[in-house]
Amino acid sequence: MQQIQWRDRFNIGVEIIDQAHRRLFSIVQKMMDLYVERHEDKFACIEGIKYFKAYTLKHFAEEEAYMRKIGYSGYSAHKKIHDKMKWETLPELERLLYDSDFSTEMVQRFIGVCTGWLTGHIIVEDRAIIGQNADKEHSMQLDDELSVINSVIISPLQEIFGCEIQCIGKFSTKDEIAYEQCCELTYAAQNGDRLRVILVMGEELLLRAAGLVFGIDFYEKNEIVCFAIQEIAQNLMQRAACSFGRQPDEYQLEKGRFLELEEFSEIFKERSPQYSLLLHVGQESFALCMDQMLKSSIPSS
Repeated sequence: MQQIQWRDRFNIGVEIIDQAHRRLFSIVQKMMDLYVERHEDKFACIEGIKYFKAYTLKHFAEEEAYMRKIGYSGYSAHKKIHDKMKWETLPELERLLYDSDFSTEMVQRFIGVCTGWLTGHIIVEDRAIIGQNADKEHSMQLDDELSVINSVIISPLQEIFGCEIQCIGKFSTKDEIAYEQCCELTYAAQNGDRLRVILVMGEELLLRAAGLVFGIDFYEKNEIVCFAIQEIAQNLMQRAACSFGRQPDEYQLEKGRFLELEEFSEIFKERSPQYSLLLHVGQESFALCMDQMLKSSIPSS
């Protein structure tokens, strides 16, 4: 497999931050090369994870110092995201690795989560530090929800793909998307509400999106692809929450899974999602469906 390559288009223009991002990508690449590809001994993987954690904490401290220095208004919310990664996500990933005795699947999960989180965080949050997402910091009215989806979700996706994404109109199950892969992400709020997001995309396009993030070619869906896509989506949802005047951590990812096509069709039969957008990138199509589910509408288990 080719090496993970840093994409210069992910630079934000602050050298100390860009340099740290490039270094974190290179650490992940070494872990992938040593353990996933060549199946080297577990000790190399353990040392790689320790180094990744240590360098991540150093990077967070430097980035937070820079935000304080320039008086960045989104500092508190940004730091909360750092703290969640530092105190919750990374410790949980490490626990899963040790519990599985560093199985290939769990190492792939670690790589997918960390790279997906880092990419989404750079595109969505770090760009806001230098004002590239400044217009998204302000709350928007409910009648402007579609423009929020366009600016907060579609715009970052364009950066990932490196080309324009066009919103064609409303998506329905009659629209054909070849070899559909349906990724369902369910977010939970403290008040019990749920937000469901479904990405409907052909497998080839899904693998191409993951490949553009990692700078490598994927030929089949695996743990790295799945968790990378989930983490990028989580960053987009946090930014969308801020745009509607909510706290970035109000909706937390509860679960993510790939749906069978029959399951996806059943969702539309029961109730059409609030937003179902058909999008084009190049000659291919994909769909983004978003639906807020009130606590009362969720069947008890």
